[in-house]
Amino acid sequence: MNTDKFISLLRETVSEYIADEEAYSDDAQLQINTTTWEMEIADPENDLPNCDYYPVMDLVRMSTTHPGKWEPDEEAIADVAAEYVFTE
Repeated sequence: MNTDKFISLLRETVSEYIADEEAYSDDAQLQINTTTWEMEIADPENDLPNCDYYPVMDLVRMSTTHPGKWEPDEEAIADVAAEYVFTE
């Protein structure tokens, strides 16, 4: 895993949430397994070992080109990625 791949996975997972946001609770979390780097949208009550959680709504913003639509917040995604150090 490297930072670019991690950011890409974050963006993809946030985009999946945006595409079907009504399928999730208002408190949905982005779950990152720090052992496998797998990511998914999870229930806020999850607290699995080796996983970090981020409120998914903190990773989206309103689109400037499509009013009323969400889009991945690139700055917030980069901030999450900056919390990890990749050796590969």
